[in-house]
Amino acid sequence: MKVFLDTNVLIYWVAAGQRADQVEQLLAGDAVISVQVLNEFANVLRKKQKMPLPTITELVGTLLQTCEVCDLTVRIHRAALALAGRYKIGIYDANILASAGESGCAVVYSEDMQHGISIKMPKTLNDGALSIKNPFI
Repeated sequence: MKVFLDTNVLIYWVAAGQRADQVEQLLAGDAVISVQVLNEFANVLRKKQKMPLPTITELVGTLLQTCEVCDLTVRIHRAALALAGRYKIGIYDANILASAGESGCAVVYSEDMQHGISIKMPKTLNDGALSIKNPFI
């Protein structure tokens, strides 16, 4: 089963401990991320964690080899706008959900979004539903 990983989950991958191990297990499966997630991941590591750019580049390279990466397209953007309106969520979270829907994922793992809710995708994507789960609960 394809699963989508939100940025906040991936950040734990570079930390030590149980959560890093849990993220490693998710990455070993059929994991999907988006270009937005790559950008947010690199930005958090650079700005908040003050990680050197060569290290960030290496980590991003590993993600590119490990995960399916969904490009941000106009179609995804339009679907995200529809999701943002329907569920009263921010555009960036809506882009995550639309990217997951476009990629055929059944689950989005996120620490920030509401655990346990189901999101119905717009018909312009796959007309399915996504479950949001916090992998650390």
